[in-house]
Amino acid sequence: MSTEGGAAGAAISLRATLANSKWLGTACPKCSGVFAVADQVVLCPSCFSAHHASCWRENGNTCAKDQTPGRIIEPRGRGASPASEVPAPVQVQAPTPAAPVAAPAAVARPAAPAKPAAPAAPAKGAGPAVRDAKGLRPMEGVRARIESATSGLAPVFGTAIDEVTVTVPPENLPEAARRLKETDGLKFDYLRCLSGVDYQSDGIEVVYHLFSTRLAQKCVLKTRLAAEGDAVGTVTTVWAGADWHERETAEMFNIRFEGHPYPEPLLLERDDQGTIVPGPVLLKRFKLRPKEPPAQYGFPEEE
Repeated sequence: MSTEGGAAGAAISLRATLANSKWLGTACPKCSGVFAVADQVVLCPSCFSAHHASCWRENGNTCAKDQTPGRIIEPRGRGASPASEVPAPVQVQAPTPAAPVAAPAAVARPAAPAKPAAPAAPAKGAGPAVRDAKGLRPMEGVRARIESATSGLAPVFGTAIDEVTVTVPPENLPEAARRLKETDGLKFDYLRCLSGVDYQSDGIEVVYHLFSTRLAQKCVLKTRLAAEGDAVGTVTTVWAGADWHERETAEMFNIRFEGHPYPEPLLLERDDQGTIVPGPVLLKRFKLRPKEPPAQYGFPEEE
């Protein structure tokens, strides 16, 4: 099948350049102009390079890089987007013979728009940027509702990339958990994860990652124990899924969850004296297994 330029090839569609188009900011191989949002482009069916639609036509409906031919499908009528519709030619009335016709002025090609500047890299040591998670409720509103719900529980607020964090004293943790689940506007009904963090001389932090399946929002609830062996109340009465999480965290960090219905080790065992063996393996004081001596398993000596 032939096209208006006489070249045959695959059918290709006009595309409107969007803010997330992969060719945004790159240059057309025909005119070297940089693509901007709302530019009409076609993609070569062979090398997939983007061209201005006008440049593709000027090049005989072929790719300026590898000369692959392609016929442009011109969307019209119902369903065609305004950005992709081809404007109808403008009818210009011919001048009367009595009036001299001035030579048309040369039409200057508009300057190519500047390539969008890359976002500035965060300063060294500044950490990841704080931003709202796509598809979830903004952090500002989530924090305001949590502040209201945890009033009187001595909460301390912060932000971890895309979610609000709230830290309460250990004695207030079970009540804070209950309010976060039951309060209208929060409804954190899903405990995503429960874990521990060993800060050594600064204690052990217990972290509860929460999500609301009804309201599409999330947060992190935290508490800090002074040292290993200390206790915090169980939240198994709030989220039944905390059962195994608390058992694992208790044996890995040597802390206790008061009121847990079955506080037995989940991964390790107890010896005859009732001590969990080999011990709290996720505490930083736990000694790592020494390196096996060379050639123990038949491998050659290291030189």
